[in-house]
Formats: sequence, C-alpha cells, structure tokens
Amino acid sequence: MLKTNQKIKNNYHYLVNILVLLVIMSVNLFNRTNLVYGASISWVEVSKTSAGIQYLDRDSIDIKEEGIIELKTKYLKTETNNAKKMEENIYIMQINCLTTKFKDISVNGKKNLTAKWEDPNGDKLLDDLISDSCKNV
Repeated sequence: MLKTNQKIKNNYHYLVNILVLLVIMSVNLFNRTNLVYGASISWVEVSKTSAGIQYLDRDSIDIKEEGIIELKTKYLKTETNNAKKMEENIYIMQINCLTTKFKDISVNGKKNLTAKWEDPNGDKLLDDLISDSCKNV
C-alpha cells in the first residue's frame, strides 16, 4: 500500500511539473508584450550648408519641462573633396528654447553623461534646428 501511494505521489509530481512547464511555455509563446516594434521615424530636412545637412525627426519631439524639449536629429556631413561620401551621425539632444542652448545627450546610440548646455555659436545648422524645433513649444 505504501509503495503504491509513493508511486501515485511521484506520478502526481511529475504531472504537475509537466503542467507548469506547459503553462510557462504557452505564456511565453502567446505573450506578445515582449516584442519590440520599430518606432517610426519622420526625418525632415531642416537646414543645408556646404558642410552638411541637418535633419529632424518631428515625431521624436518631447517636452521635458518648461521650455526644454528632447528630440532626435541626424547630421549628414559632406566631404568637401568627395560629394558622394557622407558621414551620418544621429543625436538625441535637448534644447532649451528659452536660452536657445542645446546639449547632445546621445551620439550614435552612446549616452553622453557629461553633456553640458552649449551655445550654437552661429552654426547655421544648429540655429535652424533650434528655431524650427522650438516653433510650437
């Protein structure tokens, strides 16, 4: 009798373990919240000079606090001796629309933890980007 009860108990534990595994597998299989969806990017050319082209992702503009926005930009640097060769850099930057200063908090996916507020110093591409981005803030 004792041996039979032990067999039943072992079979019961075995079945429970299998059921738990099946539940875990089915939750992972049917749970779609762990999928990553690509964010849509809406690049708009903001400014162009002989040095390069500045783009803004209009869909990325996020108001952080009073007068400060965060956005994604793309800068295509044109090689002066080879117009076909371009260098692309993607920035996540914050702009203070009240002081017209900016800081690059990420460059090509690398966070810049020491970013400080900077003046555009007459850089046409940055001036146009700041002006265009702060229009509706």
